Amino acid sequence: MIIQKLRFANLNSLQGEWEIDFTRPEYLSDGLFAITGPTGSGKSTILDAICLALYGQTPRLGRITKSSNEIMSRHAGDCFAEVTFATASGAYRCHWSQHRSRHKRGGELQSQKHEISDAASGAVIQTKLQETLQEVEARTGMDFDRFTRSMMLAQGAFAKFLLADADQRAPVLEQITGTEIYSVISMKVHERRRDELARLDRLQLECEGIRLLGDEERQALESERAGCIVTERELNAVVETESAALRWLQEIARLEGALATIGSESAALDAEREAFRPDAERLRLARNAAAVEPLHAVLTLKRAQLQRDSDELAAKEAGRPEAERQQQVAEAQHEAAGKALASAQESVAAARPLIAQARQLDVVIEGKRTEAGRRKRELEALEERRVRLDAERTAASASVESARNEWQKLRAWQEEHGADASLVGALSGIRHAFDELRPAAERERAAASGIAAVQQAIGQLRDEIAKIELESKASQAALDEARRALDERRASFTAQLGGSTLKALRADLDLLRERRRLLEEIVALYKSGKELLPKIKELGENIETLENRQSEAARKLEHARELLTHAEREAAAQENLARLADRVRSLEEERRRLVAGQPCPLCGSEHHPYAEENALPESDDAALDAAKRAVQERLREIRELEISVAERRTEIEQMEQRRDDLAAMRESSGRQCLALLEKAGVEVPPREAEPVVLENLAESGRKVDDLAGRIEQLDLLELRIRDDEARLQQLSEAARNDERRLEQAAERQRTNRLDLDRLEGDREAAQRELGERRQLLRRLVEPYGITLDGEIAEPLVTGLEERRDAWRREEERGSGLERSVQSGEASLRNFAEQLAALDADLAMRREEVEAALAGVEASTKERLERFGEKSPDAEQERLERLAQAARDQLAGASEAQSAARQALAVLDTSIAELRRGVEEEREEAERREAEFAKALAGKGFADEAAFVTACLPEAERERLESAATSLENRKRDIDLKRSDREARLRDELERRLTASSADELSARIEALQEELREVRGRFGAIASQLEAHRQAADEHRSKMEAVEAQQTECRRWELLHHLIGSADGKKFRNFAQGITFEIMIEHANKQLSRMTDRYVLLHDPSGALELSVIDQWQAGEIRSTRNLSGGESFIVSLALALGLSQMSSRNVRVDSLFLDEGFGTLDEEALETALKTLGSLQQSGKLIGIISHVPALRDRIATHIKVTPITGGRSAIEGPGVSGTQ
Repeated sequence: MIIQKLRFANLNSLQGEWEIDFTRPEYLSDGLFAITGPTGSGKSTILDAICLALYGQTPRLGRITKSSNEIMSRHAGDCFAEVTFATASGAYRCHWSQHRSRHKRGGELQSQKHEISDAASGAVIQTKLQETLQEVEARTGMDFDRFTRSMMLAQGAFAKFLLADADQRAPVLEQITGTEIYSVISMKVHERRRDELARLDRLQLECEGIRLLGDEERQALESERAGCIVTERELNAVVETESAALRWLQEIARLEGALATIGSESAALDAEREAFRPDAERLRLARNAAAVEPLHAVLTLKRAQLQRDSDELAAKEAGRPEAERQQQVAEAQHEAAGKALASAQESVAAARPLIAQARQLDVVIEGKRTEAGRRKRELEALEERRVRLDAERTAASASVESARNEWQKLRAWQEEHGADASLVGALSGIRHAFDELRPAAERERAAASGIAAVQQAIGQLRDEIAKIELESKASQAALDEARRALDERRASFTAQLGGSTLKALRADLDLLRERRRLLEEIVALYKSGKELLPKIKELGENIETLENRQSEAARKLEHARELLTHAEREAAAQENLARLADRVRSLEEERRRLVAGQPCPLCGSEHHPYAEENALPESDDAALDAAKRAVQERLREIRELEISVAERRTEIEQMEQRRDDLAAMRESSGRQCLALLEKAGVEVPPREAEPVVLENLAESGRKVDDLAGRIEQLDLLELRIRDDEARLQQLSEAARNDERRLEQAAERQRTNRLDLDRLEGDREAAQRELGERRQLLRRLVEPYGITLDGEIAEPLVTGLEERRDAWRREEERGSGLERSVQSGEASLRNFAEQLAALDADLAMRREEVEAALAGVEASTKERLERFGEKSPDAEQERLERLAQAARDQLAGASEAQSAARQALAVLDTSIAELRRGVEEEREEAERREAEFAKALAGKGFADEAAFVTACLPEAERERLESAATSLENRKRDIDLKRSDREARLRDELERRLTASSADELSARIEALQEELREVRGRFGAIASQLEAHRQAADEHRSKMEAVEAQQTECRRWELLHHLIGSADGKKFRNFAQGITFEIMIEHANKQLSRMTDRYVLLHDPSGALELSVIDQWQAGEIRSTRNLSGGESFIVSLALALGLSQMSSRNVRVDSLFLDEGFGTLDEEALETALKTLGSLQQSGKLIGIISHVPALRDRIATHIKVTPITGGRSAIEGPGVSGTQ
């Protein structure tokens, strides 16, 4: 991999956009270049840009995120880094960027962007952050750590490694090779072994706490359980026999009581039936009246229709004279409207010529008025322009005079401050000297601040080490106390188990809870069975009531259907009358052709009664609508009755289904109760088991509560043991952390002391440079009358800049004032010429306006004489409206005339039809009265009055029907129940099951049940003991298998711990470092052989990390690396660094290397040797960049990239292939 181009912007002190092209011949020909510049100028920022573009992070700052970006230049709103690199697979361009909100320097940081693309085609490969990082690692073959160890070589670290002793080399080697993972693995193995051993101890302790029955004890319990089963079966048989006899006696007593109750109910019912006899007679008459009620309803309708038609006929005959008078009035109005229309049309024809002349004059007047207005507006615009021009001339004159005065004042000021003119050329030198002074002062302050910070850190670390030592002692004491408390709690837990296990106790509790649940279900089933019986009886009574109501609804439905038939016949008659009227109207066109006195072509009659509209027959729409409504009302009533019948039928079916379901539920509850009794071990008859179940339920509840309380106490104790174990683990981890913290603090203290020595040297150098810069600045400002004493501040240069800027501004203002005076005088002359031309034009325009206004006045006078003030359009519209009104009045009179004629003809036709209809309805009413009288006689009614008296309201008739039906149903039920109870009593008496009394049987059953309860209790206790033994045996077997598996696991971790495990991670770390050390020496010797043939590195077998060299020029003498000179040490250190680069890059060829510092401590000879050695690497095709602030490198290396500090904490880059803007 080789870096070809680098482009970045706004990183640290390198503000602006910069680009470095490493493909320039200057870099490729020498293969060696230097990045130089003062300390803090930004040399390492160039390497940070490469890392940032590739991996989005830097070695010094880590990963750059949305919440933290310390590399972006201050006062910048964005930054980016872009690198072009080539590998064996091709050339790629990687770009990273981040900006603040709206690219403002104070805005919030936004999410960073990272992408990789093909350098040749520009095609984007990936833009997502994580996926882009994966692509970079795939293309380069290196992650961030390998990249920094392969291409960014910390030269000083290997020099430190060579000079360190064996104990100090381990952490240094771990740091520069990245092998710290081996220490972590070693400590994790140690912790895992400890955890596995602790788990084995817990399993063994749990296994020892399980108590099992002996073989003899278990066999004795099984024999006793078999005897309990036999005894229980015998007792159950005896109890069932005695209980059956007792139930036989109880059933006989119940049946005898039921027969007595039935006799009482029968007597009460007979009394009720006698009291209901008058209502029964009323009900019989109402039923007979209901049979003829449809005929009475039809007769009533016919009588009402006859009366309505008779009244309507009388009204129409009385209104015929008025219809004849309205026809005569319409004829007279039609004749008057015709005369008015002729008069209006004559007036319109006479006014048309005069209106046309008035319109023509209006057009002429409007044209002349428009022209006069246009000329007047032009005149006003010219007058306004002259006024504006005159005002501008006055203002220009005043401005010229003011500019002359300002010019004179400016010349006086320049003569007074003439010395400031030289600042224009000299100020840049003064600014440069001041800017050079600031970095020197900042370096001196930074060094002093760094010294104070390091000294403070040394003191803080001293206090921290003492504090850690005290905390370590306290942690160890707490650890011992926690171990003691845990041992005591474990002993208490084992004692409370009493030889059992927590799992066995929970199993016993589950068995007890299951038996209690079964008993509770049995009690619930007994309760539900008792509740179902009254519901079944209630449903039977409701079904009988609904069946009676359904019969009544069916009778009403039949009656409604008879009424519907009559209503449909009445509606058909009205529809026939309407069709007749429509048929007469449909021949309207033919009727108009009939002529009075001439024969009709169809019938030959010379009299035409329907020839006029008012003679047409008219149908009775009200009667038709009433008939249709009656049909709809009967249909609605029938639908409601049908729905009612269907609903009652459905309700009866649902109640019957519900009754059957409840009976099935009661039977199912009985079967479930038997199954649960058997499962719960209660072997008594179902009818006698309820008290036994309640007793067993109470006993089970007490046992569950006792055992649950004991288990809860054990769970709490076990939870506390786990808390103690966790606390012990935490305390152990805290003790180990204290040891690691103590080691780390000591290492930081050694580092701080080295930093203190370096910073003191930097401060002395900065103080010398600061004095030289101050002397130079004094010499530069003396010619301007400024004396520098003490601290030199920014206002000095700022004041000089203000004086220079003031001189420039006044000089530019003077030139502007001179130009203003000259241009103002020219403007005044131009204004005078324009005003003279405008005055001549204004006189001509005024004459044209006066002539145009005279023409408008003459035309207007002529128009008034001919037409006055009237509008032609309005006058024409008024005459047209009068003519149209006359036409509309004539049309209305014609329509009124036609309507009057038609109304009289329709009235005559309607009177004739009503006369015929009244006669027919009178005959129909008489026929219906005869039919109704015959029906009344058939049902036993003397006349219509007797019928009306017998009719009852529907609600009253339904009440009587319901009462009668209820009495009959109750009589039938009582008879059925009496027969059933007598038959059942005879059957029971024939069985003759016992001669004993019920009290004697109850006493014997109670004694047998008590003996049975004792047997069952002993059986349950034995079963619980055997079940607990079985569960304990299963758990013991499972625990033993777990112990054996855990022992195998512990042996595996014990073996691994023996090989690499240790509490501090040294064992595996030292082993891995030894292998890493050998590999690094092998790679370093390959690189060393290319530099010199004198030395070969050797792993000294006397120590794990000891290093020696073989001097080939001294007959293969083995020497310690501490005896090497400065130049020889650099060569060996460089070989180690290049060897690490090759080792870290694995199979990736690295052709770009950057060495960061390491040259500051070399003398002249050693430096020359080192540079020659680096130059020899060009043969391998590598491009090596050396980063250093050593000035001697400028003369030794031909190609430089120079980083130079400038003003404002910024720096600039110069060198081959470098371009940029700030």
